[in-house]
Amino acid sequence: MGSDIRKFVNPKFLGGIDVLLMRDLFARHFAGADQPFSFDGEPGEIRERMAEYFANPITEWSEGLVADLHRVAEVGSAEGMQLVLNEARRQGVALYPEEAVDASDPAPARHEPKHVALHAYLNHPRIFEAAADFQALRAPTAMAEFRGPQRDVGADLTDEASAAFKAAIVKLFAQDLQGDYCRLGPYEEDGEINLVVSHGAPVTTTPVVAGDGERIITLRAVKYAALRYAPYEGLLRIGGVPKAQQAEVAAIFAEHILGRPGFFAGKDARDLYTLDPIAAFGPDFAFRHAFDDRILEVRIVAAAADFFAEDEDGNWRHVRSWESKDPSGGALRHFKGSEVRFGRGWRLGEITFRVFFRSDAKQPAKVTVRLKPPGTLAFRRTRFEKAIHALVARNGLEKDRDADLVVEAAE
Repeated sequence: MGSDIRKFVNPKFLGGIDVLLMRDLFARHFAGADQPFSFDGEPGEIRERMAEYFANPITEWSEGLVADLHRVAEVGSAEGMQLVLNEARRQGVALYPEEAVDASDPAPARHEPKHVALHAYLNHPRIFEAAADFQALRAPTAMAEFRGPQRDVGADLTDEASAAFKAAIVKLFAQDLQGDYCRLGPYEEDGEINLVVSHGAPVTTTPVVAGDGERIITLRAVKYAALRYAPYEGLLRIGGVPKAQQAEVAAIFAEHILGRPGFFAGKDARDLYTLDPIAAFGPDFAFRHAFDDRILEVRIVAAAADFFAEDEDGNWRHVRSWESKDPSGGALRHFKGSEVRFGRGWRLGEITFRVFFRSDAKQPAKVTVRLKPPGTLAFRRTRFEKAIHALVARNGLEKDRDADLVVEAAE
């Protein structure tokens, strides 16, 4: 972790960052007389002093300063800057209200992502936190999904419900020695409830250089758990949470935010996807995508088949697997020349497919998706997220539980 900060606080960063911003950052951790160096004088002199400070072993840096720099580094990217700008626009805030066009400087340093991140962190913390939250929402590639037995179940994000949820989450994470820090960031987008939980990670130790020797330091970083709930489907997606805790987090959400204890505890809560339509069609299966004119092509680039045999006790056991990969999209077709015969002990275990979307760039936008029943649909969350879910559903790979819901309602 120390090396990551050194890559962030490099000569390029120190040579271009606004010294007034760095003065304000240091002021958060050092009282006047305790400042490690003076911010008086010419910018060049101040930059030299900053470089001398950051040339010291990380063990001699302020721990609070290191924590702040980690936060800024997470958002100090091109993607993070766009999230900051989007959130500032949404909140109606001008990040640089005094901004004036300077024809002599078409590329001012203050417009660089790291600079924008630090500026927002210090001067617009609500915008920075929201940007960090949205970054956390996009990050998980595989989100655990839990579907309740009913649709159109609303969420309660009142202060009282949120406080109860937070207290329960802190208690859960504390059991795994993740500390008691917790912050909730609730957002609504396209009819969905997005909830980002910032919390402490387990303590880690790392060796760092201290003078002419080594020293071990301990760190507790901030982690993000992302929860996305679609009321119209009764579907909760959870990312950034260890598998062992996912069901408990879903239960806490159901009890305190939905007011429906046990809503995600049913035996079918995680039985969401199936590959049966592909196995039934055979190796020549191809995705139907004409319903969405943004989709140019869908390639099945990997597939895995598992062979099960019945043992002497009548139990089915896994014997062997076949895996096929083909970036051109022929992964399924390769099974034609193999021993794989779906329906004769062979089951299609998972597939990976790549979706090519029409875009404004020269090359199509690509989204790679891994589908493994009963509950895994893994891909990087992008603007095409809903299109991916629609593609899966329209090709019969998402289990339709409406019939089950009708039966349950009748009972």
